[in-house]
Amino acid sequence: MAEVVGAILIDGGNILLGLRAPHKSFAGCWDVIGGHVEPGETPWSALRRELSEELGIECREGRRIATVMLPCAGRPTVVLHIYAVRSWLGEPSVRNDEHAAIGWFTLQEACALHLASSHYRRLFASLREPEPR
Repeated sequence: MAEVVGAILIDGGNILLGLRAPHKSFAGCWDVIGGHVEPGETPWSALRRELSEELGIECREGRRIATVMLPCAGRPTVVLHIYAVRSWLGEPSVRNDEHAAIGWFTLQEACALHLASSHYRRLFASLREPEPR
């Protein structure tokens, strides 16, 4: 079983998502920002590392809002821990080759995107109106 983390950055009425790069799995899909939990890491420390590597930000505060089991054909089940992140230092920008772009979307706009997982729509729809950062 693989363990991964994902962050939904929330600022005002918008959430930040990343467009998966053409050479990555789920290419061309919008996704939460995150990645694999390394051996010896907690999900929270993995989330902070991934946000630094992928967006160049320092996560100050986040709350786990869901844990989803994602079956993968021919591979182990993936356990995805999703965090709502409302406080960080720095300005998010693409910092590596995981995403071709990032974008801020309203919850309604995010639900209409071509997403990496159908679970995201239900999760986005369940988020209450985001608080200011």
